[in-house]
Amino acid sequence: FALGLLLAIVMNDRRMRGQKYYRVVLILPYAMPIFLTAILWKGMLNVDFGIINQILPGSVNWLGEPMLARFSVLFVNLWISYPYFLVVCTGALTAIPGDLKEAAFVDGASGLHAFRTIVLPLLMISVAPLLIASFAFNFNNFALIEYLTGGGPFPGQLNEGGQTDLL
Repeated sequence: FALGLLLAIVMNDRRMRGQKYYRVVLILPYAMPIFLTAILWKGMLNVDFGIINQILPGSVNWLGEPMLARFSVLFVNLWISYPYFLVVCTGALTAIPGDLKEAAFVDGASGLHAFRTIVLPLLMISVAPLLIASFAFNFNNFALIEYLTGGGPFPGQLNEGGQTDLL
């Protein structure tokens, strides 16, 4: 949510050039199916021939080490879900009247104070139910974990469960 909100704030700034093109590029991960994104990231995180290990020095087993596998699942889940909140927050930010922010600036509020006391509460009214629903969806996102790690790495036997298993 925080990444989507940050990008929505940046994209709402009128001084930024090429907003339409940036929005298209930033929304592309949302247009791809989850299983395709997971398989793509699995290939990029491959220990032998993945592009991530070719860019970074050394050979890191992203999907084979327990903590790195958890980090990888969380990172790919972030990659999949930030465009949704970018779209939602962009719509909600455009619905907030600019007069309220201008009044706060006239009263002497800083940009951060106006955002924290005016924009964020108005934003959360419309975004909070979607945030809760998205949490419930991501909590049970079986397809991502199945395609990315298969529930592994497994510390011992299969009946003990893997490091990235779901409930």
